[in-house]
Amino acid sequence: MKGLGRRRKYFIKPGLQVRYLRVILIAVILPVCLFSVCLYYLIFYMMAEQLGIPESIAYNIVPVVTKINLILLFGLPIISIGILFWGVLISHRIAGPLYRLEKELDKIAKGDFSLRLKIRSKDELGSIVKGVNKILDKIEEKQ
Repeated sequence: MKGLGRRRKYFIKPGLQVRYLRVILIAVILPVCLFSVCLYYLIFYMMAEQLGIPESIAYNIVPVVTKINLILLFGLPIISIGILFWGVLISHRIAGPLYRLEKELDKIAKGDFSLRLKIRSKDELGSIVKGVNKILDKIEEKQ
């Protein structure tokens, strides 16, 4: 099975891969950001207004708020980069097999019916590949 090793390029089919990446990022980052903003607002503003925190307690809360702001300032970009990296890997696992399948089908469409599609065991397109290979077997039998 020559050629079925690890793919070297992570942006194989950019149009398709970017669409999957966009969906992943929106599905992960948007809810996390909304949840964070709501939680931040709830903890620091609603409680302060509702409880009527005295000035002496508020003075002690300011360093805590400052630390939380620093954690958010440095933590959110790191987490976002991690999510972006994870999204690229996930979109690569989707777009890579589709790209390879498209290339092999182009070769078959040019008339080489002796080719058979190959797929890695971890790829999700196994049933499609088996079906296309069965069709190719029947075409080859009729020739």
